Amino acid sequence: MKNNLLHRILRQYEYKIVYKRLAFTLVILFIYILGSRIPILSQSKLENGKQSFYELAVTNVGGDIQNLNIFSLGLGPWLTAMVVLMLLRYKNVEKMMQMTRKEKHYQEKLLALAFSIVQGLFVISRHVEMKQADWTTIVVLLLIIVTGTMLLIWLADQNIHYGIAGAMPIVLLSIVRSTLRHHGNPASMDHIVMGTILVLIMLVMLILLCIELVEYRLPYRDIMQVTQNNTQTFVAWKLNPAGSISIMISLSVFILLSSLVNVIAYLVIGREQPLHIIELGHPIGVTIYIVLQVVLSYALSRLLINTKQKSKEFLKSGNYFEGVAPGIETEHYLNHKARIICWTGALMIGVIIGGPLYLSLLVPQFSQQIYFVIQMMIMMYISINIAETIRTYFYFDKYKPFLTKYW
Repeated sequence: MKNNLLHRILRQYEYKIVYKRLAFTLVILFIYILGSRIPILSQSKLENGKQSFYELAVTNVGGDIQNLNIFSLGLGPWLTAMVVLMLLRYKNVEKMMQMTRKEKHYQEKLLALAFSIVQGLFVISRHVEMKQADWTTIVVLLLIIVTGTMLLIWLADQNIHYGIAGAMPIVLLSIVRSTLRHHGNPASMDHIVMGTILVLIMLVMLILLCIELVEYRLPYRDIMQVTQNNTQTFVAWKLNPAGSISIMISLSVFILLSSLVNVIAYLVIGREQPLHIIELGHPIGVTIYIVLQVVLSYALSRLLINTKQKSKEFLKSGNYFEGVAPGIETEHYLNHKARIICWTGALMIGVIIGGPLYLSLLVPQFSQQIYFVIQMMIMMYISINIAETIRTYFYFDKYKPFLTKYW
């Protein structure tokens, strides 16, 4: 009976697109796991012990500096390149929309290549004695790491078009692997600490769900439905339109900034040890990261909302907000509302991420437990976004005969 019911459900809703995309994503993840298991250095000066917050940042963009492998840099250079180009193109959105996909990808990959070279030099310096090593060894290691990074970027880019959720599954798998590596035995934690962690995780999960599900709605008049008094039309915005991608991008930008500062310090003054002031274990480093998180989350949300394009659509369709004139006044009205909603969401995410980081500075003896909480928070946020993407594909498959007429 159960088999017949399952067969009828699968036959009624043939989620072919989801199955194909899921299979493609699984292949990408298999390649990522395989590449992460290929070491390129037999000995390292990096001590295997407690995980630092720099490793936390690298892990949350799909990297791994604990063991030097071909995917050690993760997707950080690519995410940083994308956000830099998005901010540069923000002033001329129409020109950006006219660019071909090939032109956008060329600019992103070229900038990502430059970023990966800078970050790769810093990561290698954490594993190799730069002054004692031969320069040919450094060049070969850098070439392998940069090549692996560009391969991973290509895989994530292919997953955007043929898989599910682009780079997020790779980042999620990296976080899961890091969490199991450093916190694989929860029973070893104190029961009170473990209970507190579970309560905090549940509380944060509820807050993240509210941020994802709650919408800010702006009712407007649709001239095509003026006779339908019961029909309500509105513009709906999430509290954080950028979603979990803002966290990954802010971490990647912070990693690049830290790597750049340390590389410059090594080249100028010959300092081999990393500067702790620019790390997440220092108050200044945490403050810099939180500012980056809030600003980038706001900027990405504004890019996704695109109030300028929305005001043009209203002007063409004839729709309007009550008491607001079409055109420039509508654009000013939407900008005002967008600033409120985007700053609110960005500040909430900043508090959620920054609170535990500052707490780890006050109670360093619980830094590993706090790190575990941060990992779980980011993991849940990414999982929510992946689930939402899969649900969108389910809807497309279910209503495919209707949607393909307008696709």
